[in-house]
Amino acid sequence: MEVEGSSKKMIATQEEMVENKVPIPYRDQCAHLLIPLNKCRQAEFYLPWKCEIERHSYEKCEYELVMERMLQMQKIREEEAKLKQAGKQGGSIPLIPKTANA
Repeated sequence: MEVEGSSKKMIATQEEMVENKVPIPYRDQCAHLLIPLNKCRQAEFYLPWKCEIERHSYEKCEYELVMERMLQMQKIREEEAKLKQAGKQGGSIPLIPKTANA
């Protein structure tokens, strides 16, 4: 499954996420890493020093998604700034139009 605007593919299916009770806000491109992390956490009674490898891989995936979104937003802002500059340099549209009799 391809997610629009992202370079990462969805690996976990909707059925897998429902079966493993992944909360809806966490059903993103990193959900396939969250499923084994949650299983490990339950097996290890949520001890913070356990499941470090799974947690690190999940957090790295989430970080990469955030950085990707930030870069996309930066590109959008740069394009908008260019359009705004081009609008100022070109023929400006007057706020009050000239009437035919003036």
